[in-house]
Amino acid sequence: MGIHVKNGTPMHGPSLGDSCSRAHIAKGYRATEVLVICDALYRDHPVHFPVRECTHYLDKNRRDFEEMEKIAWIIETGGTRRTAGFARTGDVTDKPREIELTLDEKP
Repeated sequence: MGIHVKNGTPMHGPSLGDSCSRAHIAKGYRATEVLVICDALYRDHPVHFPVRECTHYLDKNRRDFEEMEKIAWIIETGGTRRTAGFARTGDVTDKPREIELTLDEKP
């Protein structure tokens, strides 16, 4: 007869340091040769164990607000009677429409 504890403490799993943008990771050739430096706090400090939870975790695979602003498109209308945005399904016609795209390099 086995005992199953629901939502118990996990004994293993991936470390948050592997996907954190604030972690500096140096890996050697052996599985035990891993050095993780966390720079989320004032002073960088080494982490000697796999991290399960962290209050300063920042996923490096997700963009923050400033990065999204840099890649965002600014949609301006061509005149006063035109609006920018998406069309409703009832407003869509099968007639070919002209699309104007202007790219500006801003410093």
